[in-house]
Amino acid sequence: MVAWLKRMLSSLVSRRRIARDTGPVAFQTLSKEMRELAEIASRVWPDEPSFQSRIKSIQEEMDQLDELTAKPEFRLLPLQKRVELRESLLHSKTQLMDTVSTAPPPTTRPQ
Repeated sequence: MVAWLKRMLSSLVSRRRIARDTGPVAFQTLSKEMRELAEIASRVWPDEPSFQSRIKSIQEEMDQLDELTAKPEFRLLPLQKRVELRESLLHSKTQLMDTVSTAPPPTTRPQ
């Protein structure tokens, strides 16, 4: 009986965590972070037109994601699709952070 209760409690905690991680608020938070990172990245390499266009497309996609999460239909998406979307966003966020961290210094003179 105790083992069954532990399994049920563990299952409930797991489902609540997944629901929190794939809810509209979580996606809106991630999109806000992505937009902020994109803004930082655009300042790091202002003279790269191809990079600036990629940053612009990231910002537009985050705007679309915000619009999608604001609609009630977002919750009707299958859980697996929302999990995949979240993983994709986290991967993109990591790549963007790596891009920002590998930026060349603004001057060649040591500070």
